[in-house]
Amino acid sequence: MRKLLVLVLLLLIATKTAAILLAGPIPIQRDALGYWKLSVLVMQGDVLMFQAPIAYRTPVYPWFLATIRFLSGAHALQVLTVIQGLFSLGSLIIAASIAARITKLPRAFVLTLTVSLPIVSSFVFDAAVLSESMFIFMFMLNLLAILDYAKYGTATRASWVGFTFAITLLTRPIIILLWIPHLFFLLLIHLRKNGRLRSLSMKTIPYRTRLYHLMLASLVIMACVAPWILRNQLLFGKPFLTEFVGRNIWIVTFREGSGAGLPMPSGASAEELLKRLKQVNAADQWQDTWQVSNALVRSGLNDADADQLMKTVALQAAQQDQSTFAYKAFRRVINYWRCSATDLPPQGELNAPVYGQQTWSHTIPLVNLALKYRFSQSVILNTLLLSGLTFCVVLLMANYPTRAYGIWILSMLAYFSIVTGILEIPDFRYRIVVEPLVVLSFGSALAILFSRLRKPAKVTNNA
Repeated sequence: MRKLLVLVLLLLIATKTAAILLAGPIPIQRDALGYWKLSVLVMQGDVLMFQAPIAYRTPVYPWFLATIRFLSGAHALQVLTVIQGLFSLGSLIIAASIAARITKLPRAFVLTLTVSLPIVSSFVFDAAVLSESMFIFMFMLNLLAILDYAKYGTATRASWVGFTFAITLLTRPIIILLWIPHLFFLLLIHLRKNGRLRSLSMKTIPYRTRLYHLMLASLVIMACVAPWILRNQLLFGKPFLTEFVGRNIWIVTFREGSGAGLPMPSGASAEELLKRLKQVNAADQWQDTWQVSNALVRSGLNDADADQLMKTVALQAAQQDQSTFAYKAFRRVINYWRCSATDLPPQGELNAPVYGQQTWSHTIPLVNLALKYRFSQSVILNTLLLSGLTFCVVLLMANYPTRAYGIWILSMLAYFSIVTGILEIPDFRYRIVVEPLVVLSFGSALAILFSRLRKPAKVTNNA
């Protein structure tokens, strides 16, 4: 019966995804256009994209997009949309699998899929030339790999953890410090397992073996990211994965509203930046992140140095008014969970540039109705969702068998909200990366609650 229910739920989610994506592709513009141009270079043989001397991208999504375009030609957008829809479906399946594994309750799989049924907004992004769908899938695959390693503790699984982490990192570098929560989680699992095994007089895995596995995973990660770091060394004269923090800090420091809205600081770095902006007639646009970045490059700086100069000036401004900067950062961390999806990217606009691609536009009234009244566009409902998520995570931590997993989930949710809140203006697009974590938290908590409700009933029946 449970297998049939799982099949029905998967069919419902797949049907919902297909119905949303039938509305058409999202126009290739802004970030999507950037990825599209990078994929052109890859298709021309410039695999490391030396002809695009930018420091703020990682290579996996352009490689993936180039492969799709090479194999599919004029139907690349259609194929890409289907694959990204499968990525989203796969992410939910992995989330359900994790929920069942951490609770050891099979019903958690069904409940997690059930909780995901109302989600519609994030599936729209599967129709875009953007890395979100692929990143979320690789991120969830890495979490599954970590759970496998925590259970079996073998060198092969440690290598798989390193590889999946590296691919996720090379898709979007936001997870660059996420290894810290992962290591803490593995330490908790190691201590718990070894404590139980010692009480049973069974053999435990020594720390030196764990250290060997850690070194092995680290070597795999370094081997995967080394080509891109070497590329940046050759282009910019220093080894790094990406340089984008300066642009991030700039927007949250100087933009009004969600940003701190601070004035330009005094000092040599600020004077140099303003001087360069004046050289290219962009001095009156100093609050616009990309106008400043592009102007600095036009003035003679390379992309990495432009980002570094922006970071220096923005941090100086933040230091001169630390209270305002910190207050706005705190608000952004909270609003990461509360910001509404008021404007989803438009689908099926056939008058937008499509670069020789076959497009489609099949609107479904029920889908339009679901998107019109979507849950994610309400700040109040998002706040209620945050309250429910808090309850679920606390329940996971209070329940001893799932305590380590609850701490792990909490640390990951906190990581994404804090890093994004400090570096970005709140946007729904940034929050969809944690949706699988949210649904597995709800699914796991509901499974635990239902299991507790059934126990008294069994006791009564036995009596």
